[in-house]
Amino acid sequence: NQRQIVYNELEMLGHASTEALIENIMGKYSNISLATIYRNISILLDEGKIKKIKLRDCDILETVKAEHFHFICEKCGEIIDLNGINKKSIYNQYKDEQIYQIKNCDISFYGICQKCIEKEKEENEVCM
Repeated sequence: NQRQIVYNELEMLGHASTEALIENIMGKYSNISLATIYRNISILLDEGKIKKIKLRDCDILETVKAEHFHFICEKCGEIIDLNGINKKSIYNQYKDEQIYQIKNCDISFYGICQKCIEKEKEENEVCM
């Protein structure tokens, strides 16, 4: 099933722009048309099986899983799921306030990932 292929490829990638997901699928499954991929992405979004998240200036797709935040490395661009942060407590802190009508929240942290920090350390050690 082509829809299952789209879902599985996104799940394997973890996070991907629509363009990156399409490129990945077309590289493996040349018999799936661009229109079919777009249609199945749209259906999966409508069914709530995948979701679109806004990270700074781009939209990223991911499969729907347990509530979590994101960490985005400003050097390599890797997106890491941050589990274990109590999103519900942050949401509940503001949801009942009279001046807001909050329905959901997405929080992203930006910085440098551990791999990039270690790579930078190694490069600095080589230069010395």
